[in-house]
Amino acid sequence: MSRIIQILIRNHVFFLFIFLECLALKIFISNNFVAESSLSKKMTKISAQFFNKEKEIREYFFLREIHDSLLIANERLFRRNLFLTNQLEKINNISLYNTEGVNTKFITQTKILRNSWNKKQNFITIQSGKKDSIKSNMGVVNSDNSLVGITYTTTEHFSTIISLINTDLMISAKIKNLGHYGSLIWDGKDPNTIQLYDIPKHAKVAIGDTVITSGYSNILPPNINIGVITQYKPEKNTNFLNISVSLFADFTNIESVYIINSLWKSEREMIEKKINKVKLIIDKLRIKYNPINKVINEANVPGAILDFPIG
Repeated sequence: MSRIIQILIRNHVFFLFIFLECLALKIFISNNFVAESSLSKKMTKISAQFFNKEKEIREYFFLREIHDSLLIANERLFRRNLFLTNQLEKINNISLYNTEGVNTKFITQTKILRNSWNKKQNFITIQSGKKDSIKSNMGVVNSDNSLVGITYTTTEHFSTIISLINTDLMISAKIKNLGHYGSLIWDGKDPNTIQLYDIPKHAKVAIGDTVITSGYSNILPPNINIGVITQYKPEKNTNFLNISVSLFADFTNIESVYIINSLWKSEREMIEKKINKVKLIIDKLRIKYNPINKVINEANVPGAILDFPIG
């Protein structure tokens, strides 16, 4: 404190000069309208710039809250869109007996904790698990209803997703305006492009056609967007096309996803299990009552089953 007092005493002339200059400037401005107006404009401009910077800094620190509120609003819109889509399909006379109809149930929205896209086998970790009703083999889409992958493993609070750009994943997909369906498999090269196989050569494929899920599997509901056709060429020594599809989902820039499921998944699983049991019984009867099939089965010859009526 004594140091400050010494500085003031030593420089009292300078500080007195500054004080008198400020006082003189104040008297001059108060008695001169032009000078007062010009100073007022400059002070207003400086204040505006200051408050604008202050606002930008404040908004920066509140970005996470804004982001979370947008996610909540986006989830409401996603639910609403799904509901309206279902209602529209009902109006268009798509009944419950039609597998192309209303067949999607929203489970939850969740944040991505970890995402890989530069490997052959890519996975995504999300911040939701069994407590959020997530199970294995559920569909995963982004906010644009574009396919991201399928849930793989789950714990109480976390889950993993096998990404669409994973060479071990095969999806049943079809060309939207044609109806031809095939297998969608990633070749492990470009994370923005995936390959569609088993489409016959006679199909009238065009660049720009949309590819969607077929709904033939019991994991993904139908009509989920996947991408658009960018290139196609005939496969050698086959009757099928090799089609390149540009993905709608950008796996290099994804922060949150939506988990969806088929409405009647458990019912379909139950009836398909019954079909498999009946098929197993028929196969046993064939082996039992047909000596040729019995010999073939004991010899472990693959695919050698002779068809005949069971009566």
